Amino acid sequence: MKKRIKPKVKETISVKFQEIIEAEEWYQKSFEYENYSNFSFQTSEWNECTFKNISFEDVNLKEIGIMDCIFYNCDFSNSNFENQAFYRAEFYDCKFVGVSCFKTNFYDCLFQDCNLDYSNFSDCKMKSSEFTSCQLREARFHSNQFSQMEWNECNFSNLELIETSMRGEDVSSCNLEGLRADPKNLKGMIISIEQSYDLILLFGIIIR
Repeated sequence: MKKRIKPKVKETISVKFQEIIEAEEWYQKSFEYENYSNFSFQTSEWNECTFKNISFEDVNLKEIGIMDCIFYNCDFSNSNFENQAFYRAEFYDCKFVGVSCFKTNFYDCLFQDCNLDYSNFSDCKMKSSEFTSCQLREARFHSNQFSQMEWNECNFSNLELIETSMRGEDVSSCNLEGLRADPKNLKGMIISIEQSYDLILLFGIIIR
């Protein structure tokens, strides 16, 4: 499996949002403890930036390209990331509840200890990316394309998986309870013996 490429973040300059509010690009900047909720961003690209304890709730971010950025403890709840791409981005302890990532692509990205409940990842391409210790309860994967992914100890409880092949995807450390999927899409998926009972229920098999 191809090794995930980490963000190329070099030295950054700490700034306040108001100082560069009209800049078209944020490059090598760092932000801490700011609230951008319900704001309409004018920037077109975030490159080699770090964000710590930032609120992006209910924000439209679909015009912004994100490359080589790291986010710590940020809240993106109910935000819109549609029709864009993330390159070499890392998210730690971030909240993505109810986020729309329709037709958004993720390349060499990491989500660690993130809450992605009720998020929509329909029509996404995900390559060389990793989800570790994440909550994905009742999230939606529809017509997704996965390549060289890692799924580590994630909660897929009641996750909806439609028209998405899981062939070769190792989810043996994840919680699959209540997984909603067409069984044909699970062919070739790697699971543990302990998870087999959850999948038997999915197939409608009765054990006596």
